[in-house]
Amino acid sequence: MFINFIKNVVIKKCFSNYLLAIIMLLPAANLSAQKLGDAAERSAKLTEWMRINLTLTDEQLPTVRDINLKYAKKMDALQTNSLPKSEKLKQITDNDKAKDKELQNVLTNTQFQTYLSKKQEIKKKFKENLKQRRQAG
Repeated sequence: MFINFIKNVVIKKCFSNYLLAIIMLLPAANLSAQKLGDAAERSAKLTEWMRINLTLTDEQLPTVRDINLKYAKKMDALQTNSLPKSEKLKQITDNDKAKDKELQNVLTNTQFQTYLSKKQEIKKKFKENLKQRRQAG
C-alpha cells in the first residue's frame, strides 16, 4: 500500500515535469493542445515571448531561437517514440536542464533569473489549475 502511494507520488511529479516542459515551449500557458503547432511554430512563439519579456539583444536572438528549436524538436521526437513513460519523463527533465544551461550561457544573469522566475510562475499556475480541475471533477 505504501509502495503504491510512493509510486503514485513519483508518477505525479514526473507527469508534472512533463507538462511543465510542454508549457515552457509556449509563450502563454493557456493555449489549447490543438494550438501547440509543430516544433518550429512553438519555438518561434517562445522565442518571441523571450524577445519581449527578456529584452533579448539582436546578438542573442538567433542563438536563443536555435536553442528553442533544438529542444522543441527533441520534445516532438520524444512524443513519437515508444520508450516507457518513465524514460520519456527522465529525458524531458534532462532536456529541460540542458536547455536551461545553454540559455544561461547566452542570457545575462538578470535575463536568466527572469526566465527562471517566469518558468516557476507558469509551473505554479499549472499546478493550481490542475488542483482545481481535480477538485471540480
